[in-house]
Amino acid sequence: MMASSPMVKELNLLIDKEVTVEFKDGRKLKGVLKAIDPATLNIVLGDIAIGKDLYSKIVFSGDSIKAIYLRAVQFDMAELRRRLERVFPKMVNYKADERAVIVMGKFKVTEDGVEGEPGPILERVKRVYDEYIKELRGQV
Repeated sequence: MMASSPMVKELNLLIDKEVTVEFKDGRKLKGVLKAIDPATLNIVLGDIAIGKDLYSKIVFSGDSIKAIYLRAVQFDMAELRRRLERVFPKMVNYKADERAVIVMGKFKVTEDGVEGEPGPILERVKRVYDEYIKELRGQV
């Protein structure tokens, strides 16, 4: 059975995201979804811990999978602004209409990343942003 086009699009949105896979026998594993075959729902999971063992990749049969979960992550611009203010006191503004934090009037930070002129200040802003994103994804 071939998956429908909207289904294929939705499955592709899961690629490179940390997911929880629930198996028909009740086990659950967390890992990064590396690949999925829409026809069979066979998957490749990466960065998996099973007990004390770490695996870089494991292929699972779609027949054994009950569900794949993608946890919703709440991006908190106010928290990101507070973190940036600790590094850049009195130099951070929030533009609610753009959902953006502006640092020193030159660097724009949104959920999608950091924009601005390359240099050491951009790198500092990007480090704060990257650290926040890692915490959101549970990678810290």
